[in-house]
Amino acid sequence: MTVNNIRYEIVRDSSISKLTGNGFGFSVENTEYTFVVQEGDRVKTTFVNKSLGEHPMHLHGHHMTVLKKNGETVKTPWLTDTLNVMPGESYEVAFLADNPGMWMDHCHNLDHAATGMILHLMYDNVLPSYEVGTRSGNLPD
Repeated sequence: MTVNNIRYEIVRDSSISKLTGNGFGFSVENTEYTFVVQEGDRVKTTFVNKSLGEHPMHLHGHHMTVLKKNGETVKTPWLTDTLNVMPGESYEVAFLADNPGMWMDHCHNLDHAATGMILHLMYDNVLPSYEVGTRSGNLPD
């Protein structure tokens, strides 16, 4: 098993390449917005909110264990699939990659997600079962 690390930074900075329509930038270190894992990997993620807004970060298909808040170990770790990261806060969480598929990790303020505050979590042996384009009948909003 491998331990992988992802670090999210949410900032109010127009220099971030993934600039959203509301002025919030979103950057992810060490990845190209698709993070590939193998089944059985233990994945550690750090959310850092350097913006002025709150961001409920939501992971599909898995539950995260909250390990640290603002760099301090939490007294009682808890499981969640959504974690509200307030301005100036950081959280370190971990999850076990035990649900093969293609999953989204995103800000649950859906206007933020719609403008790029997302990361795709993909298992290395999973291929999409859909076809892009209108011919397939797949018409996402």
